[in-house]
Amino acid sequence: MSGSSNPLRRAALKAVLAVREVHGLGLGTSNAIVGHSIEMALDAWRERRTARGPATTRSPGRLVSALPIEDRDRDGALLGAHCLFTEGELELRFLDDGLVRITWGPGELPVPWALAVDPGELRPRGNIVWDDGGSAVGCRLHSPSMAIEVGRGGDVTMRSPQGHLLRRELPPLRRGAIVTSRSVLRPGEHVSGLGEQAWGVDLRGSAHRLWNRDPGGAWGPGQDPLYCGIPVLVGMHPDGDVLVFHENTYDAEVRVGGGRGSAAAAPAQVELAFAGGALRHYVAIGGLPMLLDQYTVLTGRPAMPPRWALGYHQCKWGYRSESDIREIAEGFADESVPLSAVHLDIDYMDGYRVFSIDRERFPDMPSLAGSLRERGTRLVAIVDPAVKADPSYDVYRDGVEGGHFVVGEDGHPFLGVVWPGRSAFPDFTDQATRDWWASWYRRLLDQGISGIWHDMNEPTSITLWGDRTLPSGIRHSVEGRGGDHRECHNAYGLLMDRAGWEAMKDFDGERRPFLLSRSGWAGMQRWAWNWTGDIESSWDGLHQQIATAIGLGLSGVPFTGSDIGGFSGIPDSELYLRWLELSVFMPFCRTHSVMGSPNREPWRFQEPYRSAIDRLIRFRYRLLPYLYTLARAANLHGHPFVRPLCWPDENGGSSLARPVDDAFFLGNALLVAPVTSPGASSRSVEVPTGRWYSWRALPAIINGEATDQECDVVSTVEGGRVTTIAVPPGQPGVLVREGTVLGLDDGWGSAVPEPASGSLALSHEPRLLSWHCFPKSDGSAVGVGFDDPGDGTEASRTDRMTLSGAPPVLEWEHDGGYRLPDRVRVVFHGVRASRALVDGKEVETTIRDVGELPSTVVDTVPFGRLQLASVR
Repeated sequence: MSGSSNPLRRAALKAVLAVREVHGLGLGTSNAIVGHSIEMALDAWRERRTARGPATTRSPGRLVSALPIEDRDRDGALLGAHCLFTEGELELRFLDDGLVRITWGPGELPVPWALAVDPGELRPRGNIVWDDGGSAVGCRLHSPSMAIEVGRGGDVTMRSPQGHLLRRELPPLRRGAIVTSRSVLRPGEHVSGLGEQAWGVDLRGSAHRLWNRDPGGAWGPGQDPLYCGIPVLVGMHPDGDVLVFHENTYDAEVRVGGGRGSAAAAPAQVELAFAGGALRHYVAIGGLPMLLDQYTVLTGRPAMPPRWALGYHQCKWGYRSESDIREIAEGFADESVPLSAVHLDIDYMDGYRVFSIDRERFPDMPSLAGSLRERGTRLVAIVDPAVKADPSYDVYRDGVEGGHFVVGEDGHPFLGVVWPGRSAFPDFTDQATRDWWASWYRRLLDQGISGIWHDMNEPTSITLWGDRTLPSGIRHSVEGRGGDHRECHNAYGLLMDRAGWEAMKDFDGERRPFLLSRSGWAGMQRWAWNWTGDIESSWDGLHQQIATAIGLGLSGVPFTGSDIGGFSGIPDSELYLRWLELSVFMPFCRTHSVMGSPNREPWRFQEPYRSAIDRLIRFRYRLLPYLYTLARAANLHGHPFVRPLCWPDENGGSSLARPVDDAFFLGNALLVAPVTSPGASSRSVEVPTGRWYSWRALPAIINGEATDQECDVVSTVEGGRVTTIAVPPGQPGVLVREGTVLGLDDGWGSAVPEPASGSLALSHEPRLLSWHCFPKSDGSAVGVGFDDPGDGTEASRTDRMTLSGAPPVLEWEHDGGYRLPDRVRVVFHGVRASRALVDGKEVETTIRDVGELPSTVVDTVPFGRLQLASVR
């Protein structure tokens, strides 16, 4: 079941999975699912019958007046404008020089669930200048970064100080409760975002629904909607990039015009039609790094994770007992393969009751968690929002007594169907309910659980057909003002994540929470990581993960990944290996699969794949210093790990003019070109201009046999063209940007004194911190590293490495109070030197002559200045 995806195959797979799920849940729950499916179908039929007929479509009309909005705290300094139209009103307010909020009324304003700051407290740094615009224009506003013009018919145009068009908005439309935002694409503009989408990086020519939904067991390219839609769109254009965040949680239909062909295609429209609420959106301008920085100022910075979260995770729906978990941990130890976390799916619960543990199958969870932690392995437990409707079950009983569940029109808790059968759903739109829900996490955390995994939180209520969620008329608190599921559905997972994160933080404020969530909304990066859910096990499914991860990153979600090998299906060894090659470069790296599928621990595979899988997992740990530095960049600036190839180089190097679907930047240093088709031993990749190093970091499988070549074979590749690189199985396609000093942990490499064992220090600190220098032709390179204890709030250290001169000199500057390692390694690629001076003292060097380029290796103590001598 690992071939290419197609609709018929996917439908058949979903049917198989549905039968398997229902059979595994027992007769009572199966009957409940059938009954609930009929109820939901009747509800949908009644809603269609009572729906109002077509309403008149209205625009805002003509401008009546335009008045400035002044800042009372700064002597009347200008903040924006209020424009009154015959059929509506517009408020335009600058929050920064390059960030503006646009609100069209009438309509109920959104609850600010997505926001981390009060926009009313934000101020532009420069002066805003007002111009009434004369008879043809309603008003003009100028900041140091952009000029905004409001037309008398309601169109809004934004330009750069140089006069370049940045964004043109057409007057919005209103038809009954539906409000539609419209804008015009610039010629050649590429559009990305919308959270989790099964499309290319460029969304032109596509249509999507923003309604978080469980697609039902197996999804692939073209599936819509998915679990985590986010109303963020990023427009990329040579005249300037633009990010737009629509703060509206209602169900929305999105149409992105244009095609994915010529960049010179005619301009087209982007339309977002929301089922209710006001039209409020935020527009940020600048390069891609600045846009994500501004967006995460508004919606919150990603939390710094514990370092262990960046390691390798293992899971399966079907690890049913404590003995299963111990056997898996022992297997990784016997293989000398590191394992940072084991995830417990719903099997650990007592009758699938949330916050419970089956004491027959898991008799001593604290002992299990403690023994795993001694090896550096954590336990992560799944938590679903559905609460079994059982009066003898204290969580349900307490929730009913406290009024913490969503209710139907009759005022009684609504009961859907999930794994435990008939279930109630907490109303996370109420602060008291979030506090109540958070109080239950202690039951798991007291048992030694280190991380939490939120699932089914779209929310999903299982049906055999139709929409797998709650009826649209279900009532929510909405922070006390009241509302229904139409408004609250998309925010449900976000608010559950908030409650879970706060529960973990309150439990132990010295530890960083690790929370993984299938669903969310704008701002989820403050509290949760994401994974792409139940992706099908196919080559097309693997290929889709690249564009999906890039789109999530551009929507503000930097920590994401996919189930290695695909969740739904049985990948053959080649597909699993290639998926792992991709995933070791993703923020979240976990193997997970559906109930009933074969286990996927490394030793389940035959040689030569078994050894290649072992090496790739160890390679993940070699990357940890670089990944941890990228986590810090996300925490400080909102920058994603996985970036499109049009992301600008922070050190002045080149990027492509447009995004592509089959390769990505990992941070600034690495270009990753995964293999997503069977039988390949090479692939082409469009490489940005400049010189790149082809980093063949692992032995490969050649003609079905494992090779014993040494690691770190490097050669040079000239960019600015499509290049073919060798990528036999087991050898990821990765290029290193010239001018890079890359931080790695060579304690997991091949050139270490003794073979690395699988045991991990609790902090996952580097075994042998190494600086790999990939110089430009002039001998220069720069790099940054970040280190701290791996958890908590203790001191940290930022390293800045600068390579220059001939002979080469590497200077190491660091700040922060965290200690330096006892030993470090420096590798100069493309350089041969027989001597080195470390802070004036001579030390030994080792020459590696492998591949096209020699390398000089220096093992030493930490230093301020390292100079090579006797260079040839």
